[in-house]
Amino acid sequence: MPKNLAELAHAALMAGHTPGAGTSHAVPTRLDSTTEAAVADTCIRDDLGSVLLFHRRKDARFAEELYFSTRLDDGSWAAAEHLSGGAMGIDPTDARKIASILNGRSLALFGESETELLTGRPQADDGYEMLRFFELLVDKEASHLEIKNASPEADPERSLIKPLISQVALLALFPGERLTIHAMARKGTSSYRLGEPYELIGPAPGHVADSPIWRDEDSSMTNPES
Repeated sequence: MPKNLAELAHAALMAGHTPGAGTSHAVPTRLDSTTEAAVADTCIRDDLGSVLLFHRRKDARFAEELYFSTRLDDGSWAAAEHLSGGAMGIDPTDARKIASILNGRSLALFGESETELLTGRPQADDGYEMLRFFELLVDKEASHLEIKNASPEADPERSLIKPLISQVALLALFPGERLTIHAMARKGTSSYRLGEPYELIGPAPGHVADSPIWRDEDSSMTNPES
C-alpha cells in the first residue's frame, strides 16, 4: 500500500508499465470510508507521465494533487514529483453534484494549469517545454474519451482512445497542440458519442507560464492524512 501521495502516483504509472495490469485494479481509484486517497486519472505523453490524485485532508475537505514523472530507459518510471494542488470546491465522489455542474453536457472544464517541464523533445528549447494541464468533468455514462489531434501537422484520420477511471479526466498538451475531445459510451461491442465535443488548446510556442493555478494555499502536499 503506498505510504504517501507521491508513492501512490508512482504506483499508478507503474501499474500501466506492468504487462496486463490495469490502473483501476492496481491502485485505489475511488474514495470511500476506508480509502483516503485515490487516483482520478493518469496521462502519458511521450516519456512524461502525470497523475491526478484526490484525497481527504484532516479538516475533512477534499483536495487534489497533480504529480509527474519521467520514463526510465527500462520503461519504468522515476519517483513522482509534485506539481500543484489544493482544496476542491466539491466532493468528487458526489455524482449528483457533478451532474449538476455538467448541466446536461457530456464534458465540462474542471481545472487548468501550466508549468514548464523537461521533455527532451527535439523541438524543446534547451530540453524544456511549457505544458498545459486540463481536468475535464465527464458524463457518468462515458466509458472513455476519443481524442483527435487537430494540430496542423497531425493526421486528421487518427484518433486515440483514453479509458476513464473516474468522472474527471486529465489531459496534458504540448505547445501548439489542439485536441478535439469526445465523450464516448459503449453499447455492446460498439461505441457512440455523447453530446458535443470539447476543444483544448496547448500553450503558444515560446509562451512563459504564470504561477501554476492553486485552489488553496494551505493544502497538504505529502500525505493523504493531511
